[in-house]
Amino acid sequence: MKNLIWLFLSFAVLSCQSKVSEQKIADSADYNQFLQEQPSQQSLETLNEEIKFWENKLSSSPKNVTYINKLAGLKSRQFRLDGSIENIHISDSLYKKAIELNPFSNAGLYQALSGNSITKHEFVEAKKYAEMALAEGDKKTSTYYLLFDALMELGEYQRATGILNMQENKSSFDYLVRASKLADHNGDLDQAIVLMEQAFERVKADNSLFSWAKSNLGDMYGHAGRIQDSYNAYLEVLNKNPEHWHSLQGIAWINFAHDKNTSEAKRILNKVKAHINDPQINFILAEIAEYENNEALSTELKKAYYAQASSPEYLGMYNKYLILLEAEDLRMPDAALTRATAEQEKRPTPEMYDLLAWSYFQKGNHKKALELATAHIENKTSHPEVLYHLGVIFKMNNFAKKGNTYLKEALESTFELGPLTTAKIEKALKS
Repeated sequence: MKNLIWLFLSFAVLSCQSKVSEQKIADSADYNQFLQEQPSQQSLETLNEEIKFWENKLSSSPKNVTYINKLAGLKSRQFRLDGSIENIHISDSLYKKAIELNPFSNAGLYQALSGNSITKHEFVEAKKYAEMALAEGDKKTSTYYLLFDALMELGEYQRATGILNMQENKSSFDYLVRASKLADHNGDLDQAIVLMEQAFERVKADNSLFSWAKSNLGDMYGHAGRIQDSYNAYLEVLNKNPEHWHSLQGIAWINFAHDKNTSEAKRILNKVKAHINDPQINFILAEIAEYENNEALSTELKKAYYAQASSPEYLGMYNKYLILLEAEDLRMPDAALTRATAEQEKRPTPEMYDLLAWSYFQKGNHKKALELATAHIENKTSHPEVLYHLGVIFKMNNFAKKGNTYLKEALESTFELGPLTTAKIEKALKS
């Protein structure tokens, strides 16, 4: 993983897609084998054996920095495999212990803490640790890439761009992935995909990075309306790594959002849910239940999601979805506004300002929502959900023409938004 912990986050593409074909894409014959077979658990079992080995080594030599560092990395990896949040916190504490004991450069340890912080969506901390790693004087290239990741999440786009421009090797995997992310932020999804495809070519023989790179291409193809390409990418990953839960979730979304095959989507998601502790699965299942007009189940799943994702141990990892639930479904506008304000203060990005504006809007303060939209959101992002919010905010403030323009633009991204939000947009256009 070696300073690439950030890679196992879902790639946040922020662009719109073209209209997609109505032809069914998913075929259960393509992926049934991954649902019917019991997972081998080989990866997790092997990892647990490694953890036990290094725990035994550490117990006999509790101040050995090498042992501590090794165990910290394994705990971070364990979180990515089983979703147990306590493992990332254990990893953090071990890295911090190693720093206290290490008489040499701590650049690599600070890098690891920065990567863990990105995983936890603690981007201010990620920036701090990356800058501490830079101050150590070595491993600067890899540290700059971690700093770039943190800066992009904090809305410091100019500094992030400067860091990318100063890199000498513009054909490396690390560079191409970041260049792709920047292109997507700038609204050029086609170029972002080209760059990510180039990045994939450089690691397709690397088992540790193949699945991440290819599945993220699957995500990006979906956002571009290339649903067949997205589906094929997920299948390619699963044929190489049958327990790649993110790819199965991607196929579940294709079944739901494109094919409208809710039974298949639920079958896949429940399979994934049985093997990884990811709160987001309940969130998607709740959306499917609402689409099926099962309001009781949808509410139950949303409350279950909220109870888990709002737990302090998850820090800010799911704040976006918590804010949306508080503002809309759970009818907790004050809680949404408090959470959105805190998030925006840490991350003054257009997307965080959108959550703040939407919270004000749902609380009934349409004028404040419009002020935020005009000053901090409009013309600064092409994220379809933000465009939907902008459309509604402008229409409710008597700017119907501008509002409808944003709503129509958002409607170009039906696959990304899903059937429920698409229906809301269509209703708003008729109002």
